[in-house]
Amino acid sequence: MKKTFLKTIYAAGAIVLTLVAPSCDTEALTDLNKNPNAIETNIPEYSFTALVLNSGPGQNYRALGQGMQYFSSYKEVPATGDKFYNFSGTVGEFNIYTSQWNRVNNLVAMIPGPENVNKRAAAEILRILEFHQSTDQLGDMPYSEAMKGDGNLKPKYDTQQSIYMAMLNELDAAVKSFDATKPNVFGNADPYFKGDVAKWKKFGYTLMLRLGMRMSEKDAANSKLWVEKAVAGGVMTAFADIAYIKYANVTGQMNPRVNGMITGDFAAPGGDNVEGSKWTARFIDHLKTTQDPRLPVISVVWVPSGTTYTANNTPATQRGMKEGAVNTRPSDFDTYSEPSLLYLDRGSPIITMGPAEAYLIIAEAAARGWNVGTTAKAAYDNGVRAAMAQWALWPTVAPHSGAISTAQVDAYLAANPYPTAGTLAQQLEFIATQHWVSMLGDDYEVWSNWRRIKYPVFNYANWTNQAGQKVSYPGNVTAGKMFRRFSYPIAERNVNNTNYLDAIKRQNFSEEAIDLLQGRMWWDVGPGTGQSNVN
Repeated sequence: MKKTFLKTIYAAGAIVLTLVAPSCDTEALTDLNKNPNAIETNIPEYSFTALVLNSGPGQNYRALGQGMQYFSSYKEVPATGDKFYNFSGTVGEFNIYTSQWNRVNNLVAMIPGPENVNKRAAAEILRILEFHQSTDQLGDMPYSEAMKGDGNLKPKYDTQQSIYMAMLNELDAAVKSFDATKPNVFGNADPYFKGDVAKWKKFGYTLMLRLGMRMSEKDAANSKLWVEKAVAGGVMTAFADIAYIKYANVTGQMNPRVNGMITGDFAAPGGDNVEGSKWTARFIDHLKTTQDPRLPVISVVWVPSGTTYTANNTPATQRGMKEGAVNTRPSDFDTYSEPSLLYLDRGSPIITMGPAEAYLIIAEAAARGWNVGTTAKAAYDNGVRAAMAQWALWPTVAPHSGAISTAQVDAYLAANPYPTAGTLAQQLEFIATQHWVSMLGDDYEVWSNWRRIKYPVFNYANWTNQAGQKVSYPGNVTAGKMFRRFSYPIAERNVNNTNYLDAIKRQNFSEEAIDLLQGRMWWDVGPGTGQSNVN
């Protein structure tokens, strides 16, 4: 801004002040309001990195971790999925629209042109990855009319069946659009694969494999079609194919899932945990019975020695706490297993998708007689090997190491051979139980797979009543069963009421009748429930 001059004139005994008006530089004034350290335009590379970091199973939920019988608590109030004491943690989210989907739309608008086809395809895969987890929580959701802005502020809820068909076709188009002759997927701004187009293509086909198998009990013909198409396209098969995010035990770079577990339950080794959590008897007993070499990797008993605790990870010492069986601190609380410091390392990775999951889905497809180019046993064995190998991604924290030797895996497979001669149900139970163990931590996917295939069968009747009978925890809010859906966010009832009411009516529940969160997804059908209240 130019200087202002004040001119003084003396005349007739008076002082006259003359103000010379300033000449203002408006552009310079505007610059004063700018933060010199702020970025004023979107940078595609930064947006894509944010997409990846917010994709996949970034956090875990107490409700799912306990409900899927990994964790047990002696306390009542936090025991959403242990004793089903309340519905805390079972409200679904609609933030897919304001976060990932919106971020994808903004990113795609920044990268037009045929030279960016690989970047747009990867962004589309991440959008579908995120949305399928949302619909698998809630069922019907706005999709075809969503993200229209002012053009449609009250979009209809599409059926989950139509959403799945749309996602699969959109995924197919995205994967087919990859072009190895065009620039890669954002290079070093891609935390998964450093821009490798071939690996992104495998990622897309593995997601197609997952979504295709999700329909197995509802629409076997379409399920078979999409699973076979995914396998023919090429899914993840090698250790280098794993899509995972690296973290570090440094402020701002910590694994958010583990950080939540530490602050919520496991703030200090040994003693009384914040929420009284331990591994469950169901989980630990399975690992011990099968002599699973992952047991000493993920589990520890903290043995008191004076005022300190010593880590003991020997398999024989591990002991899980019976789920839903106690509501006061057991006198032998210290003798129960809890997650190891390797598992609770804030610098540990989060795996979004990998060959372990792919092989186990292919094993199931082969067991059903579908054309996937391998036998169920061969795919299952490969799935186990991949699942055990991925623990090498975790930093060693004594006395635990994620390095599981080939000899250990061979011994495990020999002791627990795939039931080639078994019935389809027996083979599916075998595969699904391995899926439950191998995808520990990916709460949404474990939960979805359990609802679809109904294995493993969990017992939720472990409370001993006054008559000495085993029953579900008294006062539970779910009729003693694991919930099969999350509820819609209450805001939807207020802002999109007509479409909201249509959606819940179509899915066989209403505002007047308490659903107990037992209403099922479109694909959650068939005999069996995956749960038993007979001890």
